[in-house]
Parts: sequence; structure tokens; C-alpha cells
Amino acid sequence: MDKIYDEYYYKIYYWAIKKTRNKEDAEDLTNTIFVSIFEYLGKNIGIDKLDNLIWKIAYNCWCTKAKKYIKAKNNVVVDTICDIGYQEDMLDKVIYREIIDDIKNFNLTEKEIIVFKMYYCNDLSIKEISDKINSSQSNIKYYLYNARKKIKERYND
Repeated sequence: MDKIYDEYYYKIYYWAIKKTRNKEDAEDLTNTIFVSIFEYLGKNIGIDKLDNLIWKIAYNCWCTKAKKYIKAKNNVVVDTICDIGYQEDMLDKVIYREIIDDIKNFNLTEKEIIVFKMYYCNDLSIKEISDKINSSQSNIKYYLYNARKKIKERYND
């Protein structure tokens, strides 16, 4: 157990900082992850790849924490909006869908709002959006990047 802790602590901690953008939350998440890892290992269940197990547990702990945060902030049931699963971008989709009602308050351009809604609410691909609004795929990616950046800046304030 000590070997696992020593080998993975800093990897998981820095990953948690990227996810939470907050030192205290990252420490809490890291502790939760290690408690879950050690609980699982205590069950003596056969493990194919320890590395895969550790990162799967880390991701699941992050999803649980993010869902609780969203529920507390918006007082809504996230599970009915989207099943998170194990896909990294699905969590972002859940978070962005939660703020869609508040989208006008983020100082986005009209194009950014349109593209953002088409991508996150209508689940259209970048190519499909490009075809619908007669704009290049690189422009669509740029609009999405700017929209995400403005939203993150507002939440980081």
C-alpha cells in the first residue's frame, strides 16, 4: 500500500489540481481517491492492471465530486441530464448543459452562443455545425474555445 501511495500520490494530486483548480479541493479529492483505492484493494479482488484501476477510481471519484458540486450549486438532478460514464468530455458536457440557461450572462458573442448550444445541447459534431451555419470547422472550434474560455474565466473569479 505504501508503494502505491508513494508512486501515485503526486500524479493523482496534480491531476486533481487540474480538475478542481483549487489546492484544498485537490487535496480532498486526492484523499478520497486513495481511500477508495485502498478500500478496493482490501477486498482482494483480482486486478488485471493496477494502473488502469487507479485511474478509473480517480475518475469516478472526480465525477462524484463534480456531480455533488453541480447539484449543490444549481439544485438540479444531473443524472437525468446526461449519463457521465467514463468519457472525459462527458463531464464537461454536463457542466456546460447546466449553465445553458445562464448563457447570456457570460458575455459571449451571438456566434459563440449559437455554436455552443448546437454543440452541447443538440450534440452536433463540429462538422455538422460547420455545415449548418456555413462556417469553417476551424471557426467552429475557435468559437467553442472562446466560449469555454469566457465561461471558465467567470467561474474562476
